[in-house]
Amino acid sequence: LNPDQYQAVEVLRRASERLGRLIDDLILFSTAETSTIQINFEWFDLRSIATNILSRNKNLADQKNIRLWIDCENENIQAFADPERIRWVVNQLVENAIKYTSSDGEVFVRIQRTNNSAVLSVIDTGIGIQSSQLDEIFEPFHQLDGSSTRKQGGTGLGLTLAKKIVEAHGSKIHVQSIPGKGSKFEFKLKDKPVTG
Repeated sequence: LNPDQYQAVEVLRRASERLGRLIDDLILFSTAETSTIQINFEWFDLRSIATNILSRNKNLADQKNIRLWIDCENENIQAFADPERIRWVVNQLVENAIKYTSSDGEVFVRIQRTNNSAVLSVIDTGIGIQSSQLDEIFEPFHQLDGSSTRKQGGTGLGLTLAKKIVEAHGSKIHVQSIPGKGSKFEFKLKDKPVTG
């Protein structure tokens, strides 16, 4: 391919990926609205999933010279949850963090263990969120910048679905944010089996 053809193929590839994510989001949202999200509990290593997600998003971060890293003192923090669902949530939070972080910023995943829980946080040095808008970000099809000239794409479903998935695990996403300084999205997972 010559340079012009390669660029055209890259545009098509990115558009195809966006369309694929949109379809996946809509299917998951439809499922979440009509029935309980199916959760398949098993043991898995949180650090391994976080490492995989940061690797997957490296090219996106590199385009803005954003540093990605993991803060995890313990090499092996196991969670008892649905690995595919949690992978989706963490990837969504990391993608959002990169999207709303300016060039030369940083995004990192912190994994800790406290009181029979594995705590996972996605922290960025991005634009932050006004305290009056913290509840709005979880509304379906909602974008903080709803203008016709908004810079960021997306369906406005990501955080809605992330919230539903985390709640289906019996947990809750907590958000702390300072406008102009950055944000932290955090949730806990059980690190031992749930017994009936």
